[in-house]
Amino acid sequence: MKKIINVGIVARVDAGKTSLTESIYSLAHPDYQKGSIKKENMLTDTLDIEKERGITIKTNSISVDWQGTKINILDMPGHIEFFGEVIRSLSVVDIAILLVSSNDVLQPQTRRIFDVLSEAGIPAVIFVNKVDLLTANSKELIKEMSEKLSDRLVEMDKIEEIETKERIIEKSESLLAQYLADHKIKTDRIAEALRHQFLERNMYPVFKGSAIKNLGVRGLLDFLTEASAVMNKASDVQSAVVYKVEFVRGRKQTYLNLLSGELSRGEYVKINEEMKLKINNLLCLKDNQFVEAAKVNSGDIFMLPDVEDLEIGDFINTLEEKTIPVQLPTLKTTFHIGEHERFILLNLLSNLCLEDPLLNLQIESKTNEISMMTYGTVQQEFIEDTLRQMYPFETLSLSLPQVLYKEKVKKMGRARIEIEEPINSYWAEIMLKVEGNEGLGIRYKSLVTTGYLKQSFQRAIEQGINQGIEMGLYGRALIDIDITLEDALFYSPVSTPSDFRKLAPYVLYKALLEAGTTIMEPNISFELFVPTIFLGKAVSEIGREDAEIQDIKELKDESVIKGEMNQSNFLKLESHMDELFSGKGYLKYQVSGYRPTMEKSVYQQIEVDQMKALLLKENKKL
Repeated sequence: MKKIINVGIVARVDAGKTSLTESIYSLAHPDYQKGSIKKENMLTDTLDIEKERGITIKTNSISVDWQGTKINILDMPGHIEFFGEVIRSLSVVDIAILLVSSNDVLQPQTRRIFDVLSEAGIPAVIFVNKVDLLTANSKELIKEMSEKLSDRLVEMDKIEEIETKERIIEKSESLLAQYLADHKIKTDRIAEALRHQFLERNMYPVFKGSAIKNLGVRGLLDFLTEASAVMNKASDVQSAVVYKVEFVRGRKQTYLNLLSGELSRGEYVKINEEMKLKINNLLCLKDNQFVEAAKVNSGDIFMLPDVEDLEIGDFINTLEEKTIPVQLPTLKTTFHIGEHERFILLNLLSNLCLEDPLLNLQIESKTNEISMMTYGTVQQEFIEDTLRQMYPFETLSLSLPQVLYKEKVKKMGRARIEIEEPINSYWAEIMLKVEGNEGLGIRYKSLVTTGYLKQSFQRAIEQGINQGIEMGLYGRALIDIDITLEDALFYSPVSTPSDFRKLAPYVLYKALLEAGTTIMEPNISFELFVPTIFLGKAVSEIGREDAEIQDIKELKDESVIKGEMNQSNFLKLESHMDELFSGKGYLKYQVSGYRPTMEKSVYQQIEVDQMKALLLKENKKL
């Protein structure tokens, strides 16, 4: 059976990802005439938006056969705010090609991508592109990468040099023992050791070349196929995972990676260990398109057309998916639309959310406000452009990305709404207790036995609570809260699950009134890397944004400031990075939790319905 590997090309914008994809394809297909961004005929930049901007947003795939190995190439997004798409693609790839431009310095975006690859455990080979340009300076760039990315880079054009050989030998116990015993070690054994070290992420091979002129690309392909020969073999257990969904001319296309085993057309498979699905149409990647296939082999990617029930993350039979950390978006974009275009917008947004579940479409139950989670302004612009290309909206407008605040209870609160109370129009009685926890999320438990309150009523209460936690006292979703059902009463035979489902959010609201809530915003843990000449300025700017500085280190000509700050202030710092540090600063960060916000304007009483208004009035009397 032919060996199959999935390779992802990752890089910052304009490093030449699509050009490298074209070069790889043309080497494997001598009769193919390469495309270019100027000619607007690239293999993988298929969306009009991508052609206009010359950057890759959607992940598209091509396949080539090289030395008996099938290589599936994924050309992935180059902008930081499309990392949801990058992460999903990385869950598929076996090897990453990190592309950098030799006429450039090491860019912050490249450092961010390298960090993501490291965290994901993806072996990475580096391709230094555009060495044919007069402005190329690959020597300085590689030196900078050795200092700031990893000191384990191996320049492949220096593989015969003694110093390079010794570095590889040092990482191999068996070769080192022979070397110290003065045994001569053959070049092919050193090359094999490097391939193993590369796959174990102990070494990062560096190739130099020009994608446009096909320089160095052949050697890169040879190395990938040689490395694939020593990769661990997958098991025979059938396992596949959905990594991408997209709509083409209104038809749903679902893309999967066959992690192990085989899959045949006409076969019945289990989805998420529950639903059964018959594989009626099976399309396999060949060249630059998906074509009908009778069977897919382990490691390959394939497409199922017109399967409505599959979503990103769903799996076939068993799940052997590698886990890659995903930074969830913590910003919100609101959509404003005229009533006559609202249904069309919601339909298009629903499809976008199937393509990218992290967008998390929400419709506020009281105001009918439409919103989505985003990473920032570039992603928001892409969403708006996509919508306008799908339909000529006349009334559509989007708000700027806003921080997604949350609410956390201050203390323990307990509330009961009895059946006979004048405000209670439901045939149900519920007693809840709420109290905060530290970083444990939303937790619910019932102290009421199903022997007394039947399961359908209990399930309805939990459903009502799940609705209620989306809106605290100030209209924000709750975090880190323990909710306990302590008691409940029903009237037989008139009580229904609907009564309990509708009452539960009000009992929760009453308990929150007693407990009180604090509005929280994301807390950002960061490391700011700046040239040492900017250290004083960096400390001053960070202090101005009320950051807590935890550590400062000087590393050669670069300094690192480690600290924490709230997201509102972090966004200000992030937006001015280039102008503050002449494009030479790098922010490595993650959301590490939530902290009380200092923004007092968010503490505004929201509009509530009549029952909540009565509960609020009653609470103020206490």
